[in-house]
Amino acid sequence: MARPGDTLHLGKDKLTFLTTAAETDGAFVEVEVEYAPAVIKPPQHYHPRQTEHMRLQSGRLSLQLDGVLHEYAQGADFYIPPGAVHSMWNPGPEPTRVIWRTTPAYRTETVFETLWGLTNEGRLRPDGTPRLQMPLLALAFRDEYRVVTGRPYPLDTALCLLLSPLSLACGYRPTYRPPQNTATLQPTA
Repeated sequence: MARPGDTLHLGKDKLTFLTTAAETDGAFVEVEVEYAPAVIKPPQHYHPRQTEHMRLQSGRLSLQLDGVLHEYAQGADFYIPPGAVHSMWNPGPEPTRVIWRTTPAYRTETVFETLWGLTNEGRLRPDGTPRLQMPLLALAFRDEYRVVTGRPYPLDTALCLLLSPLSLACGYRPTYRPPQNTATLQPTA
């Protein structure tokens, strides 16, 4: 379970939990993310029933939203509605800092811990897509996060249901919490 001040690292990117689901009774989770200039764009994805609210504190941010590229600068304030296919990244050359609120929270904290933790440890491809763990992640987080594959969602679900026993037999699990230590956890002031 995430706590305020917990920090996740992904290469040069950093995500710090500001307000957790436990503090808001599940109403929302809020994080601060510091993005280095993107080397690889994150995968196109959507959130079936969640709204994301972004406040750009510094730097620039590119957002591909339902096929349209949007460019934002410091001070921008925007929303990503439920079901909108999107991907966002720092186009560079400077770091970008964003305050990001997801409403309702659902299991977003666990999504962040799992995807950032596995990617940081090299267990997911650099673009954030998992290997054999994909069926378990797709099923576990289907209410929070769905990657766009180009196939119909019901077909993806059926494939995940067929492959998940193999994933479990290989030792994969549907969630992951990165090891917590003073190098990765930095209390807020």
